[in-house]
Amino acid sequence: MCFVMKTPLLTILAVLAGLFCARAELLIYDLSFTTVGKSVNYSFLEGGYLVVDAATKSVTSIVILTDPDTRLAYYTTGLLDGTYMEMIEEGSGNEYAVIYATSGSKGNADNIAFQILGKTSSTMRIGAGNSLSIAKKLSGYMLASGAESTALDASQLVSFSFGFAGSSKVTSNLQSALTNNANNNRVTAASEIEVLTEILTNRGIVPQPTPAPTPSPTPAIAL
Repeated sequence: MCFVMKTPLLTILAVLAGLFCARAELLIYDLSFTTVGKSVNYSFLEGGYLVVDAATKSVTSIVILTDPDTRLAYYTTGLLDGTYMEMIEEGSGNEYAVIYATSGSKGNADNIAFQILGKTSSTMRIGAGNSLSIAKKLSGYMLASGAESTALDASQLVSFSFGFAGSSKVTSNLQSALTNNANNNRVTAASEIEVLTEILTNRGIVPQPTPAPTPSPTPAIAL
């Protein structure tokens, strides 16, 4: 529990204490995708990062997509935003971390079901003396689909984007250096996404085109 002094003469200390109490406890994981089974126009997922805020149990993402026609790499944020959970396995007492995200319930045109889990195997010091039980590696699957679409652009020309459907095996590993840096600097999850964006930009990966299909990176084709 955090105690914040409210004496008028100590206002500055109270503000600082409030910021200290509200700081995020972040875990940074990488992402790797391997397409499995049959798919249609689904060869665009390349990798990315997940930012877990263990304090709020929320997950944000930045995912790398590859245009199958030009082979250019793009990044997009928010594709796999979801929830972080911890649970105990009945009978064995083993602890697991679970990350999941879905988009269909949000009324989006694209439907994504994403879930990875891993056994909690160690603890990690977060910030000033706090320790978290963590899973260093998580794995699972992603299912995604989206319909073809047509629309008129500003010149009243018909644009067309391809539909897609497929599934991927997903692996995710804790990035200790990025995690330590984020917590030592007491950044928020949103600020850490900006840091990861800069890392990808320095690798030559650019923002997803606008207007952009989601999640397919293929730009709309004027017919």
